[in-house]
Amino acid sequence: MRLSTRYPFKLILSVAVAWSVVSTGFVLAASLGDGHLKRNGAPMASQPQGEPDPDLLPLWAAFAGKASGRVSVTWSHLWGTPKAVYGTLSNPLVMSELSARQFLSTHAALLKLEPSLPGFTLVSSRDTPMGQIYAFAQAVDGVPVYGGELKVHFDRQGRVVGLMNTAVPSVKLGSVAPSVMAEQAVEAARGQMPPGLVDEEAADLPGPSTKLVIYAETGTPTLAWEIIVHTPGPTWQVFVHAHTGKVLAPAKDLNRYVTGRGQVFRVNAIVATQNNGLRDNKDGASAVPSTAYSSVDLQGLEGTGLLDGTYASSKASKRRVSSASQTFVFDRSSNGFSETMGYYFLDYAQRYIQSLGFSTVNNRQQIFSVDRYNKDNSFYQSSTKNITYGIGGVDDAEDADVIWHEYGHSILDNQVPGYGTSLEADSIGEGFGDYLAGTLGAQLSGGFQDACLAEWDATSYTSTIPPCLRRLDGTKHYPEAIVGEVHDDGEIWSAALWQIRGAIGATKADTVILQHHFLLTPDTSFNQAANALLSAAKGLGFSSAEKNAIKSILGNRGFTITVE
Repeated sequence: MRLSTRYPFKLILSVAVAWSVVSTGFVLAASLGDGHLKRNGAPMASQPQGEPDPDLLPLWAAFAGKASGRVSVTWSHLWGTPKAVYGTLSNPLVMSELSARQFLSTHAALLKLEPSLPGFTLVSSRDTPMGQIYAFAQAVDGVPVYGGELKVHFDRQGRVVGLMNTAVPSVKLGSVAPSVMAEQAVEAARGQMPPGLVDEEAADLPGPSTKLVIYAETGTPTLAWEIIVHTPGPTWQVFVHAHTGKVLAPAKDLNRYVTGRGQVFRVNAIVATQNNGLRDNKDGASAVPSTAYSSVDLQGLEGTGLLDGTYASSKASKRRVSSASQTFVFDRSSNGFSETMGYYFLDYAQRYIQSLGFSTVNNRQQIFSVDRYNKDNSFYQSSTKNITYGIGGVDDAEDADVIWHEYGHSILDNQVPGYGTSLEADSIGEGFGDYLAGTLGAQLSGGFQDACLAEWDATSYTSTIPPCLRRLDGTKHYPEAIVGEVHDDGEIWSAALWQIRGAIGATKADTVILQHHFLLTPDTSFNQAANALLSAAKGLGFSSAEKNAIKSILGNRGFTITVE
């Protein structure tokens, strides 16, 4: 099998005007027009790039004039309001929900919101190495606005350094009582899905979930049913008009995939033995020498005799292994080996994240399965928060790079709920998952092939030496390397992160990369993420040399940097 499918995409970008107002010391990021990606002759929407509502420019000038130094802004393509703003945006304040609300209220007109912020409820308050983040979810008459959120990021001195806005302005619906019932909406949703879905009950899957929301992705706020349907593979999301029964957007697969097809191995069998010639041989124990295995401590077990612990659990697997003595020693011919790999390396990743100072990033029990999906692919399900590791080819959970890549999706979903609503955001997510696998794997590999990902999994579908799912040391440049496939385009981002790691060291790179996620929006672009990354470096107190190195690497990759 191929590593990932490449299509003959052609990128057509029209560059719109970039504004610069020198007197107030701010620069509005260059805006890309409505370009298109062509797939086999059919148009495919590129990353939507917004421009400011002209009526807001005086308010923006006043806002930026109060900032200390230059600020970076990305605009909503639907509303013309600021979507993400980075810089020193206020004087020191007392870090609190009240201060965050007062900051938002002061600038409500710029966001096209009422000063009292009706319907906005605090949903999270997080402490990070850079400061405190307050997130407010939007609702109208008790109905949540899908994706509607305001986030205020304070630095350690209490200054606002980030404003993220995905709120929907001027929502007026009249009635929030649906005319179409949930059961009717489910049937309409099923009509949008590919044929041949397995019955949920027969497949031991949860039934469809239904939730009434206000959906505004079309530009018109609409009362809608959000329908989630689980299958053994994709998890489908469909929005159905709650008054007409019309489907508002094509069915979307919510799962975040790694496009591989796939005691513990230190990373994987090839890295552990430094032998690129190993092959799967249908899960045969004799295919891998005993020297590939390492004895490890399984921390945090609950003591139930199952692989359930503080940060990981294999409870989604159908046939689980058990041990009254908490001894889980299997070779690769048993699914118990994959369970043990999954538990150990998910637990390892979370403990490392916490060692960097992030006590609230995906700090939960990550549930996973190793025997539910017969194809050579793995995915994270945002609806259930579970990870499924496939068993086609090399069992995916035999390769820690695949384990960690999927955990990367779980991390991003935790830091930026609903993340991945645009092509570039999805690409950044894939790139981060690859980077996470690379930086964690480098801690255990002895320096062997660190830029080559998932060598063991890749033996099922490539004959190259070394067999790599993807690499972290590519030379792709934005935007001309964009092809419209998220794993391919993610290599632009992962290579930039890998370069930054080489320039400033693993610990600082991993810290700033995790920190900058808090400054992203679900539909973030490459340029927005690049500015967020540099803003996070500033907020973490990185040296001038470190910030300049990050800026140079991002600039050389083709990203537009507008923040200081």
